[in-house]
Amino acid sequence: MSATMTTTPSASQDEWKIQKRAKACSLCVRAFRSEEEHYSGIARVEARFERRDVCLPCWNERKPELFSFWKTRMPKIEQKRFEDVAAMVEFFKKLVETPSEDPVRVKITYLMALLLSRKRRVRLAGSKDGKLRVEKTWDGEAVELAEPVIGDAELAELRAQMEAIFTSEFAAPPA
Repeated sequence: MSATMTTTPSASQDEWKIQKRAKACSLCVRAFRSEEEHYSGIARVEARFERRDVCLPCWNERKPELFSFWKTRMPKIEQKRFEDVAAMVEFFKKLVETPSEDPVRVKITYLMALLLSRKRRVRLAGSKDGKLRVEKTWDGEAVELAEPVIGDAELAELRAQMEAIFTSEFAAPPA
């Protein structure tokens, strides 16, 4: 004989769901800056708990009633970088149109293919005998590229060079 036991929680599960950190003060609605200190707390609202994030000026002027609170800091907001994918495609086209045995150029061509596969501009169609088969989305043709050995230090250097060429830095929005 088996018995099935069910339990009914005394409080609704929704009562215990707490929101993530807000991007702005819950009192003055000013957006928090990168790494800005502020207070976070839990307020009891009707039959549930809600998170409140409050900037230091609002906290000092009109400290809200909170069940529990703590001082915290916004995470560092990274600068957004926008990649010029069209420029990457054009560069890759030129690399493929005029192949070279130069080891650095072979590595750059290979890395561009991998990068463009992440951007869905080329499709990786397999690898065989040290060659990577790549299908270009713009004309449907396939090309085989050498799969070079790239050490970690060299990869970091090549990546930095490629980022410098194909990314634009935009400052974080002003506070």
